[in-house]
Amino acid sequence: MRLSTSTNIYFNRPDGTKADIRDSIALCAQAGYRVMDMNFHDCTTFRNAFVGRHWRQWVEEIRAAAQVHGIEFSQGHAPFYNFCDPGYDKREWHDRMICRAVDCARILGIPWLVIHAGTDFSAADSFASSKRLNREYLLPLLEYAERQGVGIAVENLWDLNIAPLKRYTASAEELVDLVDSLDAPNVGICFDVEHATIMKQDVPAQLRLIGGRLKATHVSDVINTDSDHMLPFAGRTDWPPFLTALREIGYQGDFTYEIHRYTASLPDALVPSALAYSVEVGQYLLSLGQGDGQEKKPQ
Repeated sequence: MRLSTSTNIYFNRPDGTKADIRDSIALCAQAGYRVMDMNFHDCTTFRNAFVGRHWRQWVEEIRAAAQVHGIEFSQGHAPFYNFCDPGYDKREWHDRMICRAVDCARILGIPWLVIHAGTDFSAADSFASSKRLNREYLLPLLEYAERQGVGIAVENLWDLNIAPLKRYTASAEELVDLVDSLDAPNVGICFDVEHATIMKQDVPAQLRLIGGRLKATHVSDVINTDSDHMLPFAGRTDWPPFLTALREIGYQGDFTYEIHRYTASLPDALVPSALAYSVEVGQYLLSLGQGDGQEKKPQ
């Protein structure tokens, strides 16, 4: 495994503005990162060139910046919405943005694009209906993505914030069932350890069930649902069993931070040292996944 981080590690700024993704790439490279996750979802939450007419020029500038700074994109995060909700009124726009993310992933050489499943909250048979609607939505997307040489990794979610409602794919069992039913060569799973921690799930057991379907990770720590997406060891996640389980299942992807709260309140002057420290924490975490999960001293 290699240490990686989302572009959103440097994105939300204290004054409410958004940092340029090229600046995130440059700062992360300076801190020691060589692999990153391109978060396209962030680019749909504010006015960004990704959603405009000149998106091709924008993504080519991202690609050029990554090449200059020696950064490889090994995964990305697609825009998402609850496509199982028939009343959602921006469906056409969101579908266009998701396909655009696939196109951008091809340009950037991203092999796996992460997406969220939807949930049919209105159905009495919510599980069966959600599975059917997800298959109807994801199968054409997978076909399109395959033509672009891109894989789609469906992410485990959480639902304590909407209890007693249940969100589809909040468990590895549902996620594995859905992914296996899609039976496509370019489908896999992204495991978000924070989501599993929030749900108080047995993380190693969830990973063992996912097994070789695992293609991407989202790594962050959490204290509670108001203090999430934090740097590891700032919350309550038990890290050694997570790293050991990744090794046991033979995970071949990267160990990818999704810690956008980490620098969101930091002045720009403190960001470089904070990013360098995040690399140090990440390398320590990766050492826990070596051998029998015991800490290894850096070479």
